Amino acid sequence: MTAAAPTISVVLPARDEGDRVGATVASALGAAAEPDRLEVVVVDDCSAPGGRPVVAAGADRCRTHVIRSDRHLGVGAARNLAARHARGRVLFVTDAHARFSDGWDAEVGRLLAPRRILSVTIRDQESAWRGHGCRLVVPYMGTRWNTSPPDPASTPHVQIVSSAGTVVERELFERLGGYDEGMVHYGGFEPEFSVRAWRSGAEIVHTDAIEIAHRFKPREECASFLGTARTAIVHNCLRFGTAHLPESMILEMVRLHALEFPDHIREALVMLEARGAWRRRAELSASLRYGFDWFVRHFELRDQIGRPVPES
Repeated sequence: MTAAAPTISVVLPARDEGDRVGATVASALGAAAEPDRLEVVVVDDCSAPGGRPVVAAGADRCRTHVIRSDRHLGVGAARNLAARHARGRVLFVTDAHARFSDGWDAEVGRLLAPRRILSVTIRDQESAWRGHGCRLVVPYMGTRWNTSPPDPASTPHVQIVSSAGTVVERELFERLGGYDEGMVHYGGFEPEFSVRAWRSGAEIVHTDAIEIAHRFKPREECASFLGTARTAIVHNCLRFGTAHLPESMILEMVRLHALEFPDHIREALVMLEARGAWRRRAELSASLRYGFDWFVRHFELRDQIGRPVPES
């Protein structure tokens, strides 16, 4: 007899995460109300031999599918690859070093709705800090965590979905086109996906009923990682802004990054042109339901020093 298709597919990329993957899988299944209705889809994003995903034998391994990439895809493309292999109606996009709160899958079933993306609460594994989705910083095109939950008296909308805690119906994810594979390796994937989702007519709702305990990189590890990934991160911010900002703000965005990252801006701009950023802008303008002006009005968005964002 053929096993029933899973309801939820937990999607995670893993690069040199080793045993942390197995611990994340064990947490997702162990904390679930109905683990038999879950699967975990891991993309091994060209890990070194000693860092490849390790999943324990038994039920954890039985319900986990590991897809190996022999080239480094980066976060967005790895998540998209995992989603293409997923069988669940719902995708829970997370990281390879996460712990799930009890009954998280039941809360997904209770809260998710058509055209709705859930942003779950992220907790630092080493402290009491919690993030409740993010807000957009323009024209820099970065994000800041919301350290307080949305006002319970209103619909708990957030601008940007939580990194390591994005829940979306697979059909909606596919209709949105997944994560932008014109971006490179790391940085900017969640905010760009979120703005595109809002502009398409979807909504992002935050919940405190699901909590992911996340391993944030220690300061030294983070500094080393950012040093290696900085050009890609600058490029991704520029591509994000080029795709969505009013033209009058794009030059200011470039100026800000040039001032902060003079050693990276030239290569980032070459990448921006080579990877078709302006073509992407035209495609989104023609296909999305709302312009960026709508997003600005909906959230009463201001720029990073408090000025009104100009309309395009």
